[in-house]
Amino acid sequence: MADADATVADALVRQILAAAKYSGLDETLVRRVAAEAAQRFRDRNQALKYAKRKLHQAFGAFLIGSPAQAVAGVVEAVQSSRLQLADAAIVGMRAHASTAERIACLAPYYEQVARWCGTPSSVLDLACGLNPLAIPWMRLAPDATYWACEIDRDLVAALTLLQQVMPVKLTAVTCDLITSPPALRADVALLLKTVPTLEQQRAGASGQVLAAIDCQHAIVSLPRRSLTGRRGYSFDAGELIAAVIEGTPYRRGDTAEFGSELLCHLVRAGGQASS
Repeated sequence: MADADATVADALVRQILAAAKYSGLDETLVRRVAAEAAQRFRDRNQALKYAKRKLHQAFGAFLIGSPAQAVAGVVEAVQSSRLQLADAAIVGMRAHASTAERIACLAPYYEQVARWCGTPSSVLDLACGLNPLAIPWMRLAPDATYWACEIDRDLVAALTLLQQVMPVKLTAVTCDLITSPPALRADVALLLKTVPTLEQQRAGASGQVLAAIDCQHAIVSLPRRSLTGRRGYSFDAGELIAAVIEGTPYRRGDTAEFGSELLCHLVRAGGQASS
């Protein structure tokens, strides 16, 4: 990056992180987006507008309330015996548009995942949002390990508290999947409604993530409509999945549809698809 671009990018990073909406975001993500904006636009206002649009696509569009506060509320409600874990989790999921849409079909959703993947002892949840709150519906082995990756530092800190009430060994980390896809091993990887967002950020990013992880199963879900319900939101799911797995160790298994979400089972080469 030229010195002038680097100077603009640094200024954009400071300005973005000073905004309340984006102050808790992973700095690696903000720096990547700011660098792209500085290279595309000489005008700083245009660069800032571009950067904020990218951050909205990756983060802001999914917010209904405060996910971090919602998770803290779940822990408090369970520890005070005000609510049972499942009831508290459902309340918390409403603070994130992606998980809020899934509430109505949680049980059959994760029953299908269990039919495909069995009873995993380890889960890697990428761009997790509030999906870790669905752990009570997942068919996990006793003392399973659960890695949750997110770009929101405040949410990651809150998710770490879930280990106090969830029946798993939970680790939450900040991670920009595009800058540094995690090279982690687990029985199952979850990429729920993540692929379209990654591809909006950088074409081919989803395949790079799949190539980096080492998981026997990967569950990818695709939204069948936008969060706003706008018209014209459509793509060929088969073509998209084929493009994503090309060059990766994964092959496509079965699919299932729940509400506005298409669930796709990917199996690593040498792995067995469950019936």
